[in-house]
Amino acid sequence: TLKNFPNQIQHTLQWARDYFEGEFKQSAEDVNAYLSSPDYAASISGQPSKLETVMSIRKTLVDERPTSFEDCVVWARLKFETLFNNQIRQLLFNFPEDQVTSSGTKFWSGSKRCPKALTFDLNDKCEDAQMRNHFDFIVAAANLRANMFGIKGRTDEEYLLQVLQNVIVPDFTPKDGVKIASTDAEAKESENAQAAAPAEMNADQILESLPKPGELAGFKLTPIDFDKDIDDHMLFVTACSNLRALNYAIPTEDTHRSRAIAGRIIPAIATTTALVTGLICLELYKIVGSSQKDLKIDAYKNGFVNLAIPFMTLSEPTPPAKTTAMLKGEKWDWTAWDSFDMNMGDITLAEFIQFFESEYNLDVSMISHGVSILFSFFANKKKLAERMKMKMSEVVANVTKKELPPNQLFIVFEIIANDLDTDEEVELPYVKFRFR
Repeated sequence: TLKNFPNQIQHTLQWARDYFEGEFKQSAEDVNAYLSSPDYAASISGQPSKLETVMSIRKTLVDERPTSFEDCVVWARLKFETLFNNQIRQLLFNFPEDQVTSSGTKFWSGSKRCPKALTFDLNDKCEDAQMRNHFDFIVAAANLRANMFGIKGRTDEEYLLQVLQNVIVPDFTPKDGVKIASTDAEAKESENAQAAAPAEMNADQILESLPKPGELAGFKLTPIDFDKDIDDHMLFVTACSNLRALNYAIPTEDTHRSRAIAGRIIPAIATTTALVTGLICLELYKIVGSSQKDLKIDAYKNGFVNLAIPFMTLSEPTPPAKTTAMLKGEKWDWTAWDSFDMNMGDITLAEFIQFFESEYNLDVSMISHGVSILFSFFANKKKLAERMKMKMSEVVANVTKKELPPNQLFIVFEIIANDLDTDEEVELPYVKFRFR
């Protein structure tokens, strides 16, 4: 049902998730295992899927290995053609629309929906979810592929359109002799036949043709674990699922609804989660809806709940821990809720450091963003000199190898600084830097 005869959006979402796992995780793990194992052939000897595994390695490591993001876009475009056009045309070649079974009933009837091949259109938008599934698939697939190979991705439509215009899509002609299982029993029989087939010789020949691990010393792929809470992952799964749904005239779903289905999220109706959400909302009302501008801490409440007993009690919260910093000779008690708010535009790194020196008498020795160090006193002097002239947003993009989203207004920095007079380290909260 999932592979050839879906009839619900749950089927297409599960199919898309399985495809994600195979294409962006399993293939990378297989390549890494081949490159790191001293005797890979022996480690997979006797496995039923040995031939399939080594063919996947050859495809990922040799046949379809990208060297640039443009290669990833081309790969994504050809995958679209394979998954949503060629495979459907082959299916209809094997089982034409007017085919009848041995009992005289129509093959495409009941739960079996007759599919139609999709023609690639970058501007296409589905009616149900109002999503540009063709475009979204290319963007998500190309960037996930790039991430797997350590290549910097891109999302700008103008660039993608330019690359896609030059992609040569091979003509497809359905083939005779391709066996497609029409029932679960036939699918199981096909799997058993493949497992019993002698694949050792072909698999060994393919392994011999692969580059030796020593020739690719240091090369490693990044397997991608699917996470429903990562938007890039869900964009791919949603677009892939919706395109499959369009093949079979199944109503499409937007990313939000697809996330709930693919993540197997159970709505909280009469559970502790619903009660906790309600208690949180009550506290939120105090902040956004109170006529008092400065509420005291005793106005807020912590809730302790156990529905199994049942038990519920409210108590006054403990104030957040304070850290004392000496700035320009004065004490500043700050908590985890405080920050340095900078609204000076997208200044350069040199201007950023100079601001703390002139305004707070601080010598900044390190600046970081997430896990990336943007500036440090022990870094390469030549690189530092180049970054000093760059705007802060450019420094972040340059170091992290990721473009900042066009709708992002703030960047969070962590800094380490010493007082210029005493040379003692001053503990500071994070810097909330508005660059747009």
